[in-house]
Amino acid sequence: MKPTIFLDIDDVLAISREFTSYQVMATFKSGDLDGWPELWNGLLCAEARQNLAALHDEFNPQYVISSSWSHYLACDQLRAVFHRRHLQFVAEGMHDTWTTPKCSGWSRFDEIHHWALHHLPRGCPMLVLDDEQSGASLRGTSLYDDGLVVLCEPWVGLNADKLSEAQRLLRSQVV
Repeated sequence: MKPTIFLDIDDVLAISREFTSYQVMATFKSGDLDGWPELWNGLLCAEARQNLAALHDEFNPQYVISSSWSHYLACDQLRAVFHRRHLQFVAEGMHDTWTTPKCSGWSRFDEIHHWALHHLPRGCPMLVLDDEQSGASLRGTSLYDDGLVVLCEPWVGLNADKLSEAQRLLRSQVV
């Protein structure tokens, strides 16, 4: 069974203070995706992209976007972002129900838990890649206690240490 990775974007892949989701939204709104190449070049951290690629190469997971980006960008727009940043495997590996639900008052835990209850087959390996701020509600939950969560440091992202942790947690589920 393919593992499922719940993927946050800010502070996991996107750690730039200069290039943000707001600029991505504005670029899509303008319709000129090629007019600002610096945005695409600086948007997602190269190390984080390489580490996610290594995780993908080992486990070939499907992806569910748990990021607030999915609240503001449509599925095809997010796929375009991933394609432009050499993360085609994420764009092509997104689950049919590609994002966690966004409901007023819900925490990240609530969103992931609800999605998993309705879409994740029993016994399917899973991992949450989030950051310490937006994923703070995951601490002390069953997901966290069961070793299904990797929280990245803000402005650092999915570095080598977090990749090792993610690999260890997924390997323990894929027997």
